[in-house]
Amino acid sequence: MRSLLVFALFGCWSAIAIPASAAGRKAIDAAIKNGAEFLDGRFKNQKPGGNEASEGIGPAALAGLALMESGKPTTDASIKAIAAAVRDASYSETRTYQLSLCLLFLDRLGDPSDGPRIQMLAVRLLAGQNRDGGWTYACIGEVPKVEEQRLRAKLEDHQLETGEKGAKPSPMPSAKNAPGTLGVAGRLHPEIEKHRQGLLANQRGDGRMHDDNSNTQFAILAVWVARNHGVPVEAALDAIEKRFLASQTPSGGWPYSGILAADGSPSMTCAGLLGLATALGRREERRLKAEAPKRPEPAPKAPEPKTSPEDPFFTPPPKPAPEPKKPAHSPKFNPDLKDKAIEGGLDNLAAVLRGEAVARGRNPFKGPGRLGDKDMYFLWSLERVGVVYGLEKIGKLDWYQLGADILIPAQNRDGSWGGGHGAEVDTAFAILFLAKSNLVRDLSAKVQRDPRNNELRGGPNPGAESGASSAAMPESRRKADPVAVLPKPEPALPVPIVEPSKPRPLPVEDESAKLAEALLKVPPAAWAKSLEQVRDGKGGDFTRALVIAVHKVEGDRKKDVRHAIAERLTRMSAETLRAMLKSDDVEVRRAATLACGMKDDKAHVPDLIDRLADDEEIVIRAARAGLKSLSGGQDFGPDAGSTKLDRQIAVEEWKAWWAKQKR
Repeated sequence: MRSLLVFALFGCWSAIAIPASAAGRKAIDAAIKNGAEFLDGRFKNQKPGGNEASEGIGPAALAGLALMESGKPTTDASIKAIAAAVRDASYSETRTYQLSLCLLFLDRLGDPSDGPRIQMLAVRLLAGQNRDGGWTYACIGEVPKVEEQRLRAKLEDHQLETGEKGAKPSPMPSAKNAPGTLGVAGRLHPEIEKHRQGLLANQRGDGRMHDDNSNTQFAILAVWVARNHGVPVEAALDAIEKRFLASQTPSGGWPYSGILAADGSPSMTCAGLLGLATALGRREERRLKAEAPKRPEPAPKAPEPKTSPEDPFFTPPPKPAPEPKKPAHSPKFNPDLKDKAIEGGLDNLAAVLRGEAVARGRNPFKGPGRLGDKDMYFLWSLERVGVVYGLEKIGKLDWYQLGADILIPAQNRDGSWGGGHGAEVDTAFAILFLAKSNLVRDLSAKVQRDPRNNELRGGPNPGAESGASSAAMPESRRKADPVAVLPKPEPALPVPIVEPSKPRPLPVEDESAKLAEALLKVPPAAWAKSLEQVRDGKGGDFTRALVIAVHKVEGDRKKDVRHAIAERLTRMSAETLRAMLKSDDVEVRRAATLACGMKDDKAHVPDLIDRLADDEEIVIRAARAGLKSLSGGQDFGPDAGSTKLDRQIAVEEWKAWWAKQKR
């Protein structure tokens, strides 16, 4: 085998039938747990340097990602063994799949001392991108032994023993760069900059070397992650965007090779959509920067409202309606090329999920719920598209449920999955799918907040039955990271709870209790929809109604309302959330604590550390979960039922960790 993922192009398809009943959350949780135990047994004795197989360190890094996404802590023996092996292999690794997976693993591990290693892996990846914006199997030639020894000595002596000593990254001069020439703008560790200069001096002369979208989609993930570690990647991302805009086939998919005019597999369609997601994310960054509010003109002092804006239930007085502007042309949605390409790609995937033939491309689905047994890779590719774009359905089909219904009955008794690509690789892909892994959460946040992304829904009637949903998130994933699901965007108009016979008007300021009472009376069949309507309603009355309701329900409904409050509070400003963290209501404190983690803003780390000293166990658990999420998997406690002294010790350990991050 030339690579652990050659099967993205080659493979035969035999059908696996969907079971009579859909896989439920308990079955999914059990499958993830059993699969993780299988990988744990395979890799707990992993040794550095023990990667002579053709796939090298790749399967171990992939398994490590799956183990962490399954909820295993970074202190688990198997993850620690994989980490040691990945760190050792990173000094000599030169291949695209392996470089990308090692980089993603170290980023997910969250140890600050790995920063220079991540940069080292990234500059090698950048050296391997060709002028068409793609990658092939190898990025650079063999790393000379003298260079490997230099890097080991410099980085391990100063970074790995203590995790904090050694030279800090120095700013690099800004310069115009192009793909394949290793960008120089950024903040690279001095020893990595020397390594980069050496790669630049020995770079390949053939800028149009053969490439493929399978290698490329792994590199895309790694390049996006590398930008958070001081690596200059904007030119590489520009080339990725151009590549996928220029190479889409008439069917809406993308070929295996970016320079061949032929349809590829559905996995390659996912690769194209992933590449264009980075373009969508950067468009959102530019929009936010352009729309950053300027210093407002001082306004005349208004009368004091009855309640303070810091009050979580504050409803501002109505403002006079501004004079409507009359632009010459103001369409609701003005798609550019990337939007049209994404729509075409999603339509292509929708046809795949429906089991339809897609031009000359092979379709692994023989019909809804039937997939070839050798394409776990496609399932993970599909999962990444669904999660990054925030799609619950593609073409009116629940892509996650379809995949789960395939994977659950296909799992072996020992917890593994196996096609033709090795039990470790297939099992890792299956776990990553079932756990709804998201290795690029910042990209997901930007894509899903793009004002035009709500229009980009695959299949007939786009957008009608799509959108991010927390309901499909496996319970094991929630337990490991309950803040992993991004909230759905607010609807354009608030929708009140509607009874079947007559519409209920929007509540006025004094009707919070009535709204809560109406919510509590809805029948089970209407519960989820009604709760969603209250969660997404505008105004302080809806927030107050949820808080009233959470104190009057038990069991699953209490869990649902708690989650709805937390999702709602993610829309609050940092100042408002900090005020809520000090509320006398324990449910408000808990929800605000979870919202701090869900916003994925590390500025809230000190706020969450303070909540570890709360008197209520549910708030402490929420704070710990939020800290684990924002820190990338670090965990200093406190454990459930800990003493006050234990909590104080945990607070000090978290503070010490946070102080290191700010250096």
